Amino acid sequence: MWQLNCHGNLKSYKLFYSNSRYVSRAHVRDSSKHVILGTQQYKPNEFATQITLNMDNAWGILRCIVDICMKQKDGKYLIMKDPNKPMIRLYDIPDNTFESDNEDADDEDTGE
Repeated sequence: MWQLNCHGNLKSYKLFYSNSRYVSRAHVRDSSKHVILGTQQYKPNEFATQITLNMDNAWGILRCIVDICMKQKDGKYLIMKDPNKPMIRLYDIPDNTFESDNEDADDEDTGE
């Protein structure tokens, strides 16, 4: 199973990176605990070359994903590719998902 996150600022395209994280269950029977097996970071041009990206097709796929997301109610969502099928899935997740206690403490210290 893998998760793909994109980080950056579109105004400064040079800062835009793609990060892949490879995760697995910590124990086969426990679906709530996972471990990170590894991570990789790619620059956009390197990643596009590696996956032989067709830009026309990519913009069409992105447009479909944006249209689906815009139809959803406000909230936090997770987009994941199904590892066994050529499809992606959109999950509605709780707003505090992926936030740690340390981030909450930092927000309180800065008064945010």
